[in-house]
Amino acid sequence: MIRVGIDIDHVVRNINKQIVKYYKKDYDPSLDDEAIDLTDDVTKILGFKHKNDLYNFLYIDYPYEVYGCAKTMDKNMPSEINKWLYNLTNYENDEIEIFYYGMNEDALTIQSSYFFLSRIGTRVRKVLFPKNVKDVIDAADVLITANPLILDKSDKTFNVLIKRTFNKESQGKYDAEYNSLGELINDTSLLDKWSEHIRKNK
Repeated sequence: MIRVGIDIDHVVRNINKQIVKYYKKDYDPSLDDEAIDLTDDVTKILGFKHKNDLYNFLYIDYPYEVYGCAKTMDKNMPSEINKWLYNLTNYENDEIEIFYYGMNEDALTIQSSYFFLSRIGTRVRKVLFPKNVKDVIDAADVLITANPLILDKSDKTFNVLIKRTFNKESQGKYDAEYNSLGELINDTSLLDKWSEHIRKNK
C-alpha cells in the first residue's frame, strides 16, 4: 500500500485569500488587497505586531471564516480530486490510500476544516490533524505539501513540493515539484515513481 498525505493548506485550500479579507475588515480597511501576492506568506506581509495577534486572529476571531469558508486553490479542484481518487482504484501495482492533513490546527479550526472538506464534497476517507511533523511522516509514504519545513524533516517519504511564492527559495528535500495539485494529478508517470521509491526504501 502507498499512503499519500496531502496538506490541506496552500495545496487544496486557499486560506490566504480569507486571511487578507478579514485582516482588511478588522485591522486595516485601507489595505490594497489587490496588490498582495496570495501565493506568498501573507501573515508576514500583513504586519501582525505580535504572534499573539496572529494566533487570536486565526484561532479565536476568524477560524470559521478562514478555515471553514475558504475556497479551493483552483475552481475545478474538487471534481478533479474525486475523479483522480476513482482512477487510483484502477492502479494495478499498488493499493493507494489518500489522506488529508492539517498542520498547526487546534480547537475551532479543526471543526472548521471538517466543514471546508464537507463543502467541497471530499471523498477522502481519512483526515489527520497531527500535533507534530513526525506524526505525518509516520503516517505517510508520500507527502504533498507547499510547506518546505515538512519536507526538511523527512528522508524516508517521497516528497512533493507544490510551488508557491513563499517556498520558491526552498532547499527542502523534495523528489518532485508541481505548480498545483491539478498538475500533479495529470502526471501519469507519478504513481510508478512512488511505487519505485517505496520499494527501494523498504
